[in-house]
Amino acid sequence: MIKINLIIKNFLLDLIPAFGGLIGKVALVSSFALVWAKELDISTPNFVFENVRLEIFIGSIVTLIAALIFHNIAPAGTLAPLIVLIPAMANFGVHPLILSILVGILGIISVKTKVFERLISISGDICKTSLTLVFGVSGVILATQKLINFFGNRYIPLLLLLLTLATTYTMLFVYKKTWLIIPIAAGVSLAFSWLFGLEIDTSSHINAIQFDPIYWWEDMWGIGFGLNIITILKTLPFALFVVLLWTVDTVSIQAVISTGFKENENNEKININQSFMVISLRNLISGFFGGAQTSSLWRSFLIPLYMMKRPLCNASIMLGILGIIAGITAAPIRILSFPPLVWSVLLFGIFIPFINSGIKYFKDTNNFTKKSIIVLLAVFGIVFSPILTWFGAVLYEKINKKGV
Repeated sequence: MIKINLIIKNFLLDLIPAFGGLIGKVALVSSFALVWAKELDISTPNFVFENVRLEIFIGSIVTLIAALIFHNIAPAGTLAPLIVLIPAMANFGVHPLILSILVGILGIISVKTKVFERLISISGDICKTSLTLVFGVSGVILATQKLINFFGNRYIPLLLLLLTLATTYTMLFVYKKTWLIIPIAAGVSLAFSWLFGLEIDTSSHINAIQFDPIYWWEDMWGIGFGLNIITILKTLPFALFVVLLWTVDTVSIQAVISTGFKENENNEKININQSFMVISLRNLISGFFGGAQTSSLWRSFLIPLYMMKRPLCNASIMLGILGIIAGITAAPIRILSFPPLVWSVLLFGIFIPFINSGIKYFKDTNNFTKKSIIVLLAVFGIVFSPILTWFGAVLYEKINKKGV
């Protein structure tokens, strides 16, 4: 009986980061597809919804297979910081299929040649601190804006939702149970929406997922395959930029993970090289079949996972299974893409933990000059780009090291 209870308990605990990962995935892939559709004037009905289904299914299959073969590999998620660059890429003539192919190829090369490993190793404490603050503050601003846009002039439900979740998070933080915020935020946001008459649309007809590249690139995207030298040359600089963004993304996630463990505590290490080899392959596969996103580490899964100190492999398998079910049945995607649920979970379950980690690193920094540099670099990253934060931090740390 005790063993059965333990199995049920572990199952429910592993379900929380998997659930958070699925919600984050739906939100980010939707954002990728929406922005690409807007910039390329795609008016195909259900383009965004069907692309989310496709990406979640492919990503979940890759996650499940990788988790069964490797036990310390991080799932391939979505490179959120790239979303803001899609308008510039589209205007410059970047093709999403060519981008996926080049990112996949360059990713494999950077892993095999140890370049990616080197980029991460030169990122020190200032880099980690400023980047966690950048992603945390930027995420909080984004989530708040999205919630305000959704609720419009309905201020009472918005304020009550934020106040309820902020109070709940504070209590969980005091009792060191913040990992519970994801299911609580999901439940509270749905309850508030129901109480104030905000309905979720689940009425559309569900078709089978399409895996025909011609159907996707010719009919759904309407832009063809883009296989010409000019498009490849236009896309190449952005593909190189993605590999650099991988470094920034990885350093920030590692910083959040490390703050959740004490010095003498066993912290399960992620095999970064194997993870990004799978991420590179995942970019190639999803791009070929018509996917809109660019992959990186699955942060909306990893952050709650390490907050809860759960084993990576078991929860990854759970994530893969949940994603496959969501992709095939499609119904959960309608619910999980409901804006109050998405942005409440991301706000309190992902972005605020980033800020908490950044503040912890900031407090541990005793030097006033370093603290000033961290604040300055964080502001640059929030206003302009996290790449500037990473470059500035690495440069400062190199100069400071030589001075010593």
